[in-house]
Amino acid sequence: MTQQEENNKLMNSFLERTFFKGFRNPELKECENFRTVELFLNTKCNLSCKYCYLARYGNELYPLEFQEDKKILKNLGMLLDWMIKNKLIPYRLEYFAGEPLVQEMGLEGLEIILDKFKNVKRKPTCIVIPSNFTFLLSENLTKRIEKLLEKSRRLSLPIGISVSFDGKYCEANRPFKSKKELRDDNYYDKAFASAKKWGWGFHPMIYSELIENWEKNFLWFQENFQKHNIPWTNIYLLEVRNAEWQNEQILKFGKFIEFLIKWTFQERCHNNPGEFINFLFDNGYNILRNPLCTIGRGLGCSIQSTMNIRVGDLSWVPCHRTSYPPFTLARFKVKKNKIVGLESNNSELMIGIYSFDAKNQPWCQSCLLKPLCSFGCLGSQLETNGDLFSPIPTVCQLEHFKIASMIKAYKDLKIFDLILNKVNPQKAKAFKKLEQIFEQPAKIDIDKKQD
Repeated sequence: MTQQEENNKLMNSFLERTFFKGFRNPELKECENFRTVELFLNTKCNLSCKYCYLARYGNELYPLEFQEDKKILKNLGMLLDWMIKNKLIPYRLEYFAGEPLVQEMGLEGLEIILDKFKNVKRKPTCIVIPSNFTFLLSENLTKRIEKLLEKSRRLSLPIGISVSFDGKYCEANRPFKSKKELRDDNYYDKAFASAKKWGWGFHPMIYSELIENWEKNFLWFQENFQKHNIPWTNIYLLEVRNAEWQNEQILKFGKFIEFLIKWTFQERCHNNPGEFINFLFDNGYNILRNPLCTIGRGLGCSIQSTMNIRVGDLSWVPCHRTSYPPFTLARFKVKKNKIVGLESNNSELMIGIYSFDAKNQPWCQSCLLKPLCSFGCLGSQLETNGDLFSPIPTVCQLEHFKIASMIKAYKDLKIFDLILNKVNPQKAKAFKKLEQIFEQPAKIDIDKKQD
């Protein structure tokens, strides 16, 4: 048996025990982390976001020769035919590009998906699309997308959009490439009205630049939620784990975390500790809930629970931020315009990523924070350190100060002990130890740390 044959056998064994098993049996508890496929279309976008890795490295992550529209659509059709033929139906499909909903190819691809699954008995439960929501600036685009939404619901394969804009007071981090379009109050009204109509959630990113605006930005979201009768919890908050966080920005991020906790406790949970604890552990903001909950994977992001397929060259890649050519895990084999299987390309990295536990990274092994930490982004770590598995010091600093700010807010509200009683013993022990350390001002005053 050749080395390639051995690697193929290893890869197929892994897939049959994980993703393929999950696609065929999505109801199995053991397959919860192996049920999603992401279709990575291209890196094209109408924005030039300051923190975006696609804006910085898009042509390296997805070589231009793979981004031809006709090739992507043809490959998408072949891939779906292969999945349906082999009964490899993911529980959820994710549809990802720089911005898919302002591209003709992106809309045609959705039509292909809906048509392919039209007569299939068991379909994915949904198609999830992260979108910057700028399609709302075009009346024609909006009408076309709403027709697709209606069609998807008729076919019991609903399209859901994750509204990925950062809010009125932080939108300067996401400028248009053309500099012609304008996101004004009328646009935002349309955006919230559309989210209400279709039941979509909001996914802003908390970036180092303009972090000083995030308190009023959060309140702006809440005002619009109230105006449009959207649940106040309908917001997914995630800090950008890039290297450029500066000390002063980290301090302001910590102040925002304190504000977020206290505002929610007082304004939405009516100063009721029990109501707030239930909120935190049931449907609380992910940025507050992540340190409290156990996810059953080695990383908090979806890299270990999603099969990411770069459609332009039919490659299985770790994720869209780590899809550089050397990191391609496998490629689909095509004969006579049909997929006939996969060929392993980097079985060592496949094993490394899917068995990886971030607590074992350098620096993390002896870190007191590790039972509570969200950990870094492998792609960001690669960009900064040249290594997937080496944490970024400024991101570590950010995460430490986030937990310190949480502890401070919980103690100010006299609910810290209640939280300790709800988390698992390992997390409770870490919280107690960190409480003792963070009570010493020099330990958490970033301005007094060495450069």
